[in-house]
Amino acid sequence: MKSIFQSLFSLENINITLHIVPYLTYKELITLSNINKSFHKVIRSHKTIKSYLINSSMQSENRLLFYSTNLNLKETQLTIKNELTEYNITGNYYPKILSLSKDAYNKDKKFKKICDEIGRDLHRTFYNEKFEKGNGRLMLKNILTALAFVRPEIGYCQGMNFIAGALVNLIDNEEKCFWIFLTFIDNIQLNLLYLKNMPDFLIRVFQLKKFIEFYFPKLFNHLRRNQINIDLFFSKWLLTIFSNYFPFEVLYKVWDLFIIDKWKSLFKFCLIILYHMKEDMMQMDLNKFCKYFQSNEIITSLTFEQMIKHYNDYKITNKKLEELREEFFMTQVESKLNNPNTEWEDDQIEYVVNYRKDLENYLNEIKEPMEALMKKIEKINKEYDNKLEKYDKQFNIVTNLKIEIDAKNEVKTGYENIIKHSFENDKEDNGNKDNLNNEGILGSIMNLFNYDNSENAKINKKIKDINKIIEEKIKTLNNNQKILDKYKNELDTCKKEQNYLKEQYENMEKEKSKTKKNLLKSLSQKLKLSAKFVATSKY
Repeated sequence: MKSIFQSLFSLENINITLHIVPYLTYKELITLSNINKSFHKVIRSHKTIKSYLINSSMQSENRLLFYSTNLNLKETQLTIKNELTEYNITGNYYPKILSLSKDAYNKDKKFKKICDEIGRDLHRTFYNEKFEKGNGRLMLKNILTALAFVRPEIGYCQGMNFIAGALVNLIDNEEKCFWIFLTFIDNIQLNLLYLKNMPDFLIRVFQLKKFIEFYFPKLFNHLRRNQINIDLFFSKWLLTIFSNYFPFEVLYKVWDLFIIDKWKSLFKFCLIILYHMKEDMMQMDLNKFCKYFQSNEIITSLTFEQMIKHYNDYKITNKKLEELREEFFMTQVESKLNNPNTEWEDDQIEYVVNYRKDLENYLNEIKEPMEALMKKIEKINKEYDNKLEKYDKQFNIVTNLKIEIDAKNEVKTGYENIIKHSFENDKEDNGNKDNLNNEGILGSIMNLFNYDNSENAKINKKIKDINKIIEEKIKTLNNNQKILDKYKNELDTCKKEQNYLKEQYENMEKEKSKTKKNLLKSLSQKLKLSAKFVATSKY
């Protein structure tokens, strides 16, 4: 196979080669990637593999190869080998682990209790032919029992049965299912979800809440108003990695992306599901909400093609997940610090005492300069208010003068229109000889010899008087406008100073907030190492 690929493809057409990738089986894809280092770099890149998973369909044997090449199964097996050295196991480890777990069942009451719980959950897992009539339930029981033996700190947690059951449904090889499931637990770090007190669960809930708040703010506010906790649906999605919700043909493709994108992928699919549900959810109170999520109709009806087209709509990065993890710890620590009844562990007390001391010293250090700056701000605020008052008064004076001038101009225009109208009437009467009358003749004569009748003379006098008043008011307006401009410049200068001082104070507040946050972050990082803060998984 490799020689065939070598004869068909070269470095020059590697980009063309990428176009045929979706049509290859995963085995052929791996073969193609092994032609040379350049092909390996491109074909095995995260981008190419991710595109392949989205655009192609893998059969079970190819998916098993995908798991083997992307989950470090050999590393998991080596870890178990090192952990079980006391039992002197040689050769095939899985049968020996099963044998040891049977011995533990007969000797260890605690382990027996765990195995009995596993037995009760077997009939709640899946209801297809492989589990009803085939050996599916026996395989599932053995896998979960073996895992409880090698991971006693976890034992068994509800939700694990659905993940292991989905693997059993996919891969008809119990031993391979066990190693893949154990690698899920260790390498994708599901273990922190299943440990006692579920230390990672609250962090994941906190992260999802933040993403819902950012991408669906209306839905977030609706859930908060109705006191709807996202644990009602997220816990089941998370603890089963959707294996109790999606049909198998959708689930395995979702898992493929989960394997290469890890927790980023899980949150993206959560948001995609919520995107399809949010319109319904916006109409629900707590009671309707609970009934709605019992049916799962929308989730089971979603196809992978429907969901994947929204996959890149949500920009979730490892960096952002880590920031939210730190934020979660900080909120937890801050809550404990504000609670006077908090009892700190012996190894925590010194950290807390030092934190309080450092915080107090810092607040004392910035107290005086911040108070001095606040006094300057109060002084400039009073000065600004005084200048604004003077400006407003002067503005009113200028505005009133403009109104008065406009009013005088309107009166003047009215008088001018009367004279204009009188002149036009006299001219019209002179041109109409058939309708002459004494008044028209007199008007024409007066107009010809440049006479003003008594009314026009009075109006012209009024116009002259108004012009004098307007001239005086314009002079007064100009003087007052200069005063207004002066006040405006003073006000602007004062405003700049005011803004500068406010900016200085805001910067000090930001620096104060940043320093407090850094002190709190430093404390939370130290406290994470203690017994009360054990969730430290990476992505």
